[in-house]
Amino acid sequence: MTEKIAVLVDSCCDIPEEYLKKDGIYEIPMQIIYKDKTYLDRVDISAVEVYDDLESEIPKTSLPSGEVIQKTLDKIYDDGYTHIISISISSGLSGTYNFLKVLLEDDGRFTYTSFDTKQVAVAAGLIAVGTKDAIDSGVVYDRVLERTKKMIDNTVVYFCIPTLEYLRAGGRIGLVTSVVGSMLKLAPIITCNSDGIYTTAAKARGMKKGQKMMLDMVSKFIGDHKDYLLAVGHGADEVAGGNMMALLDSKGINGSKEFFGQVGPALGVHTGPGLVGVGVCLVD
Repeated sequence: MTEKIAVLVDSCCDIPEEYLKKDGIYEIPMQIIYKDKTYLDRVDISAVEVYDDLESEIPKTSLPSGEVIQKTLDKIYDDGYTHIISISISSGLSGTYNFLKVLLEDDGRFTYTSFDTKQVAVAAGLIAVGTKDAIDSGVVYDRVLERTKKMIDNTVVYFCIPTLEYLRAGGRIGLVTSVVGSMLKLAPIITCNSDGIYTTAAKARGMKKGQKMMLDMVSKFIGDHKDYLLAVGHGADEVAGGNMMALLDSKGINGSKEFFGQVGPALGVHTGPGLVGVGVCLVD
């Protein structure tokens, strides 16, 4: 039987828009829940809309609905795909990985593999990008799985945020240590540990200093590697995000593919406006 491989991602992976338009990429939206209405992440609400309403209400996020997942699986089958590679954000931050795995197992129509990236947002998205690139270059299913596993083991995310208020409100504080009030203007730099749990990488005296610290961290992570994917995400602050891209470029940090954009609504709920993040995925 000829392999036809689909990539299935959840919306918290923040996969770049240009990849969402590719055949064979399917995104399942998380739910963003307000008191009076529930929205589908990246479908009928934007991160900016979430930010605009934060003062009046901090919404909750929830797993994709079983109905939406089933419709997506039906679509994948109807489109002729025989294999699925499912890529989810860290199971330490969301139950999506385990939920999808159960539904795929129950479905029975596909050869599938589910991956827990132990990452979030643009970092998980880069793993999906690398997986899709391998599929499109004609790599067979088993080898794609090997490549995806290797990328998961060689991916990092750092993001700097001006306040921990929203992480605390959403219960996603993880192992992030408290930062002493806004008087000191300390901005935590957060990453995911080996278990996929948020933890503090450093504390910066302000967001600009935080960007410079992230630059050093990314440079150290890349080391002598030449082939890597790079993404910068921002929380309704395109100027700050652009500055991060410029800092990376000034140090000769240029990915074989680079992506830049607004983080998705679900991440925005938990981090609030002002975030600047960098994801790197080594592929060599």
